[in-house]
Amino acid sequence: MRSPGARHTRGSSMLGVVGLAALVALAGCSDDDGEESATSSAPPPTAQDRLEQAHGVLTDAGSVHLTMAGADLPEEESSYIISADGSGTMDPPAFDGTITAVVAGVQADIPTVALDGQLFVKLPYVPAHVNTDPEELGVPDPATLFDRESGLVSLLTQTDDPQFGERSRAGAEVVQQVVGTLPGEIVTALLYAGDAESSFDVTYGLVEESWQVRSVEITGPFYPPTTSTYTVTLDQYGEPVTVTEP
Repeated sequence: MRSPGARHTRGSSMLGVVGLAALVALAGCSDDDGEESATSSAPPPTAQDRLEQAHGVLTDAGSVHLTMAGADLPEEESSYIISADGSGTMDPPAFDGTITAVVAGVQADIPTVALDGQLFVKLPYVPAHVNTDPEELGVPDPATLFDRESGLVSLLTQTDDPQFGERSRAGAEVVQQVVGTLPGEIVTALLYAGDAESSFDVTYGLVEESWQVRSVEITGPFYPPTTSTYTVTLDQYGEPVTVTEP
């Protein structure tokens, strides 16, 4: 006959085995759940996702300040834009600022207002703005840059084969580059220059967290056979802008 102590020891051993088995089972379930959770988690955003996100941010802003600068521009051209600085609205598309351009072979800083399909410029030695046709000057209507359907913002969703580029810090901002190409006909329609049959390289600088488009750099045959670059910088998202006819 076994003593009560022996029965107690055997019972404790059995309870220990059962408890150990339960812990192993729970551990197995936990590992399975972790693997399943990791497998089912959403993939990281692609470059295309970030461009679409930036498109929404810029569209929702409604207004923005813009600077544009050209590089490697052909001096033999008689009419082309060198740079621009101004603010614009998207509803309706409008611009108020200064465009530095070569017009009929003469370089000038031209105060410019564009709205409602009209372009008003203050040419050198002219005391007031005059209403003129962009095609006559050989320059684009700057208001179109702010158009939600066909302006700068539209390039984001028409970029071919977007890929992540470099990631860097610019002051307090962390900027993620997205690189790709743009069809020539889109670029020429927007900037009124370029070979519509060629493709253009584009690099976007997107500010992480806010996903504002801080810069758009477009390189290609704006004035064939020369390869030129226009860099647009955008800031002051959503700040009040009023554009009125001069």
